[in-house]
Amino acid sequence: MPCFILECDTTHEVSRFAVALVGVYSYHYIWDTFVITPFVHRLDRARYLNKGTVDKMREAIWKNVAVGTLFTFGLYTAGKQSWFMNSDEYFTDWPKNVPDVVRWYYMFYFAYWLQSLDFLLNFTNRHYAVKRKDNVEMVLHHLTTLILMLTSYALDFITVGVCVLMLHDVSDLLLETAKLFVYTQKELLSNIFFGAFALSWYILRWGFYPYSFLYSAYGKGYESIVGKMEDGKSYHGADAAFWYNMWVGFVCFLSILLVLHIYWGILIFQMVIKTLNAGVVEKDIRSDSEDEQEDLIDEMTQPLKSKPIEAEGLRSRREAKSENKI
Repeated sequence: MPCFILECDTTHEVSRFAVALVGVYSYHYIWDTFVITPFVHRLDRARYLNKGTVDKMREAIWKNVAVGTLFTFGLYTAGKQSWFMNSDEYFTDWPKNVPDVVRWYYMFYFAYWLQSLDFLLNFTNRHYAVKRKDNVEMVLHHLTTLILMLTSYALDFITVGVCVLMLHDVSDLLLETAKLFVYTQKELLSNIFFGAFALSWYILRWGFYPYSFLYSAYGKGYESIVGKMEDGKSYHGADAAFWYNMWVGFVCFLSILLVLHIYWGILIFQMVIKTLNAGVVEKDIRSDSEDEQEDLIDEMTQPLKSKPIEAEGLRSRREAKSENKI
C-alpha cells in the first residue's frame, strides 16, 4: 500500500526500518570481522599495499560488497517493473502500489546511507580512519540523499528513488574497484577502471540523470501530482499547497545532487588531466605527512608516478619472504 505521511502504518514502518538498520550493521560486522580485515592485514604484511592504506582498503572493499549486494537486490526487485529506468512511467498513475519487496530494498538502502553518514562523521566509532579534503561536500551529499530517500518513501516517489540509486551504483562500483587497484599498486587495472568510472560519471550523472530524473520530476511530476489538485480539492488529507511544496522540495533536492555531480565531475576532469600529465609533473602532489591522507585526486595520479614505490614494495616483499625462511 502507498505510504503517505498521513496514512502510514507507523508501527510497521518503524519496525521495517529497525530490521533494515540492524541488518546493515550486522552485515558489515560479519564481512569486516571475518573476511575484509583479515584479508587486508594479510596483504599489508606481505607488502602488497601502499603505505597507510589499510583502512582505505577496508572501506573500499566494504563499499563494493554493500553496493554490489544492494545493486543485485535492486535488479531482482525492480528490474522487471514497467517503470524501471523509464522516465515516462515514473509518475504515471501516481501513487503506484510498488511491491512490498521494493520497499524493503529501499529501506535497506536508506539504512546503508545512514551507516555511511555514521562512519563519515564517526558517530558510533572511528571505524575507518580516513580523512577527506571534501568532507563537507560528502556530508552534504549524504544528507541530501537521506532526505530525498525519506521524502520519496513517504510520498510514494519510490519509482524515481530506486532508479536514481541504481544509476549511482554503476559509478560507485567502478570507483571503489579502481581504488582497490590503486592501493595494491596495480597501475594498468586502476587506470582501466578509473577510465570506465570517469566515462560512466559523465554519461550517467551529467547526461542521463538530469534528463531522465530531474526533467521528468519537473514536468511529468508536476502534471501527475500538483495537476490533479488544480481544482482546489484535497488529496490524501492534504491540500494542493502541501503537494506543491512537496513537489518543489523534491525537485530542489534532486537539483542539489546534480550540482554535486557537476562539482565532482570537474574534479574528475582535473584528475584526468593530472593523470595524463603525470609523466612530466616534477612535483608530487601527494602529502608527505602520514597524518594527512591524500585525497582521491592524489590517489588516482599516484600509480603513474609510483614506479620507485612499486620497486621498493617488491624488494620489501622479497625481504619479508627471506626473513620467513630464516
